[in-house]
Amino acid sequence: MKNYNKSSTMLHALNLMRENRKLRAELKEHRYYLEKNVACRTEHLSRHIVLLESCNQTLCGKLAMLKKGLAAAPVAVKKPVDSTVKLYLLNSARVA
Repeated sequence: MKNYNKSSTMLHALNLMRENRKLRAELKEHRYYLEKNVACRTEHLSRHIVLLESCNQTLCGKLAMLKKGLAAAPVAVKKPVDSTVKLYLLNSARVA
């Protein structure tokens, strides 16, 4: 077992304490910036959630109005379409 003198042991302990303080300060700084970053992202996401919810409400309202309009519209009676009309419709769709 090595024999350490008191001054080298004390110097080593002081160096360890200095390094410990330095690491604690770095950790405190990282924690501060992490909390700041999380708060900023949370605020950003909250604003997006509010925007998306309002868009969803608007779209749901429009969909409900369309459903009411379709329910109130008279039902058209489908007439059979002969093959010449089908060809005309296909050709006119290709031109347009």
